[in-house]
Amino acid sequence: MTEPQTRRPAWRPFVHAGRVLILVAIALIIHLAATLHAPVDDGPSPTVDVAIVQKLFPTAAKIDDSGVLLDEMGQSVGRVVQTSPAGDKAIGFSGPTNVLIGFSPEEKIVGLEILSSRDTREHVREIERHATFLHSLDGLTRDEVLSKTDFDAVSGATLTSLAMIEAIQRRLGGVQKSLKFPDLPELKVVRKLFPDAETLEVDVAYPALLHVKDAAGTSLGKLLRTSPAADNLVGYQGPTDMLVGLDADEKVIGLALSRSYDNEPYVDYVRTDDYFLGLLNGQSIAELSAIDNETLQIEGVSGATMTSQAAATGIYEAVDELVRARQEEEFIEAKVPWIYRLPLPQLRERDYKTIAVVIVGVLLAFSPWRGNPWARIPFQILVFVYLGFANGDFVSQALLVGWAQNGVPWKSAFGLVLLVGAALALPIFTRTNVYCSHLCPHGVVQQWTKRRIKWQWKPSKQLLPWLKAIPSVLLAWVVLVAAARWSFSLVDIEPFDAYVWHIAGWGTIAVAVVGLIASLFTPMAYCRFGCPTGALLDYVRYNGKSEFWTRRDWVAVGLLALGAVALLF
Repeated sequence: MTEPQTRRPAWRPFVHAGRVLILVAIALIIHLAATLHAPVDDGPSPTVDVAIVQKLFPTAAKIDDSGVLLDEMGQSVGRVVQTSPAGDKAIGFSGPTNVLIGFSPEEKIVGLEILSSRDTREHVREIERHATFLHSLDGLTRDEVLSKTDFDAVSGATLTSLAMIEAIQRRLGGVQKSLKFPDLPELKVVRKLFPDAETLEVDVAYPALLHVKDAAGTSLGKLLRTSPAADNLVGYQGPTDMLVGLDADEKVIGLALSRSYDNEPYVDYVRTDDYFLGLLNGQSIAELSAIDNETLQIEGVSGATMTSQAAATGIYEAVDELVRARQEEEFIEAKVPWIYRLPLPQLRERDYKTIAVVIVGVLLAFSPWRGNPWARIPFQILVFVYLGFANGDFVSQALLVGWAQNGVPWKSAFGLVLLVGAALALPIFTRTNVYCSHLCPHGVVQQWTKRRIKWQWKPSKQLLPWLKAIPSVLLAWVVLVAAARWSFSLVDIEPFDAYVWHIAGWGTIAVAVVGLIASLFTPMAYCRFGCPTGALLDYVRYNGKSEFWTRRDWVAVGLLALGAVALLF
């Protein structure tokens, strides 16, 4: 009589899914920690020190709120804009970079300066050493930068430098700044509409719209400038920049004249005519945009008819441009299927080569040829030379944390994203850790050094658990650094940046050298006892014990709790 088979508990298949969820939860904690400290996309740009500006404009003595630079005599010598926060979605190797862009009075770029970066320290330093890159856009206008596609990246910091270019294009891709009225309105004029106004913040999506705030940072309303929409509307002798005050419901609370190229006393007549300045009060942006400009009849200010009519017409044109911009954005979001709204990745030669290497590596890993030296060794050489020394493409903790914090740069680094995707997804669904066995250049070197010398060292049973715990300790350190937002550079705990030797720091070089020496005496020593990324991939790999809760799962729960505590405190 046969014994009855024990039924497998129904919950066991969900244990492996739980491991993946733990990993996702840790990534969300890291992302939340970064989000709490990052500038919002529609917020103000960080303050720029004039000493940094002087690297591009030596005679600059002052920078005003709109970025215009003045010398000791109060004359304009140019202007600067910075890519943050509008360009923060451009992710390099592991994060965005805030770039200062200098424009001459002729509106041509005179140079770039790195203000701050959340990218890898070594990559940013390499770019700072390349003055040719920081001046590669010199002499170009805004439109020329937006239309340019052939940019030279910095070797060893390719992703970081290309992300800087993308950030610049994102920042310059909005509404062009007025050349006739480049300065923000004076507060004394704004206070005619908002008496408690203390600061003005430029709307990133539509720079002609200003957010008015009091001393406590509370929103008072908005200002719509007629410049640059009405810069070509000439009254008696020149254009006028009018301000349209809007309340929280975007209804007009009044008009104010900011600046004008028209003649006095006509400008002053308009500036002081209370009836004209209150003519549109109570009307909403939507109501104003519905008026046909061709049939518009405007009662001008007595004695300044041409100036006032041009100013009023400019108001309607500015409203029309604002509403049209919003409608275009809403149309894209509402009518175009989401799949077509996704920005297409900008594939470069580097991406095509990386994609090809990943595909070949995956096919080789699942083919009968994976153990054939004639197939395996040439491919290992390709991985070592191309992914390692030519590209520096590794799956590392610095990269994973940077992407968790800032987003995945699939548009600008599609090949690397595919490599990371394959490294994470294949172990979960196929039981095969393809990255560690076939696509990691450092793993390739350790396979070459395995048992190359006669004397080999085997850890004792007492020491082995302590050595195996090292990757978990390093992962705990990674979670703590990321969740607490400490300034420690995570590239120093792994050897991968050593392959890009001209940017590598001594920490990563030391880890690489020690790990390779150890692998001569103990096969795959670094992979087994030192690699936190390998431990992470092995943790989510499906295997015969995946349906059982193990000690490693308690370690993962501990990492999750550690991240949550670091986030709170």
